[in-house]
Amino acid sequence: MKKPQILIPLIILSCLSLLVISCKDDDDPAPTPTVYDNYAQLKVGNYWIYQHYDVDSSGNATSTSVYDSCYVEKDTIINNLTYFKMIRPNPYPPLPSEYYLRDSLHYVIDPFGNVLFSSLDFTTIFDDYYHVGSTPGDTLYRVIKKMTEKDWIVTTPAGLFQTSNMKISYHMFPNWSFAGSERAMNTRYAKNVGIVSETLPFFASNPNYLERRLVRFHLN
Repeated sequence: MKKPQILIPLIILSCLSLLVISCKDDDDPAPTPTVYDNYAQLKVGNYWIYQHYDVDSSGNATSTSVYDSCYVEKDTIINNLTYFKMIRPNPYPPLPSEYYLRDSLHYVIDPFGNVLFSSLDFTTIFDDYYHVGSTPGDTLYRVIKKMTEKDWIVTTPAGLFQTSNMKISYHMFPNWSFAGSERAMNTRYAKNVGIVSETLPFFASNPNYLERRLVRFHLN
């Protein structure tokens, strides 16, 4: 009869322990989701007005009378995920002027998984490839795409902004380096604003660049 007298308190103690553990688990707060800064401002109806500038090889900029607007036209579902259709006019047809973008964590991506921007990842090389011409063995340039210049201050007609830059570097091979052995396209984003300046596609034969700079914007 001694065994039941020993077992009963042990059973009660075990039940109390389980009750305490259960209550402790119920009282634990739910983890707080991480909120990332919004650099893309992908919301239907948002728009940005830009003025075009001619920029020479020394970085001297001359304003032009050309303006364009970039805007978020609509959202749509691609592969069960929501993307936003961004209209960004390109002065050199037939290059695309329509882009489908998604803000995923701290990345801005397209439906193919290409990264257009990151607010935190300044170590990853997002692209690294060679472009070969039509003649065998004729390599035009090497492309390297990477985030640079975190918290870089940029001034446009819309004001002064703290930006981070998605830089696409073109390392030109000798046969194509007559306008410079290293060329670059920069797209600078500001937190809670979007793109404030952007280098447009350039010609290998022309050392100058065309750049759009923010004049005004509207965010919903």
